[in-house]
Amino acid sequence: MKETLDAILKADQASYLEALEPPRDALLARMERRAEERGYPISDPEVATFLAVAARAAAPRFIVELGANIGYGAIVLARAAGPEARVLTVEYNASLCAEARGFVAEAGLASRVEVREGKAIDVLLATTEPIDFAYVDCVKEEYLRYLELLVPRLSARGVIVADNVLWRGLVASAHVPASERVRTDALRAFNRAIVSEPSLRAVVLPLGDGVAYAVKIG
Repeated sequence: MKETLDAILKADQASYLEALEPPRDALLARMERRAEERGYPISDPEVATFLAVAARAAAPRFIVELGANIGYGAIVLARAAGPEARVLTVEYNASLCAEARGFVAEAGLASRVEVREGKAIDVLLATTEPIDFAYVDCVKEEYLRYLELLVPRLSARGVIVADNVLWRGLVASAHVPASERVRTDALRAFNRAIVSEPSLRAVVLPLGDGVAYAVKIG
């Protein structure tokens, strides 16, 4: 969840947009509370809404999510993409994988969502099936490598969505704390790369903690 409402937007703008969010269903609301209690970095609700809209529009059949956490994004994506869609979601932490599988089963999506324990880069390297939709919310220092691996694996008109690309506004700041310089520099490099990649048409949106959205064009 966001640490502050006004990390990117002004506080009144953020509050207004948050108030427009539709009520969450019981499962997603419970997952949001669980994440807040445990400090788990799942997607903000407005980012989840954007994911649902993007997945519904793209109608993907094979979705890859890098960074499952407790399965929140995977459930949102699987529901939005429809009954023909399959989701492969990757998580390195074994206990989070177990928790994600429990929530996926509770959502009735165990037959369509695979929670795979492992490192995102290793899973991408082993993936040969064309990816219709990729959601990146994983190790920030590795975002550029994820992009390098995803682009050649995208299907025609495939989609990439990446979360946290404005990193609480630090990517635009001249004063970055020493503890955040590596992540911030990595995200700056990713943002430059995704908007300049010739085979993609991409935009960075001030949504949540910053969302990059790209569609394959060539």
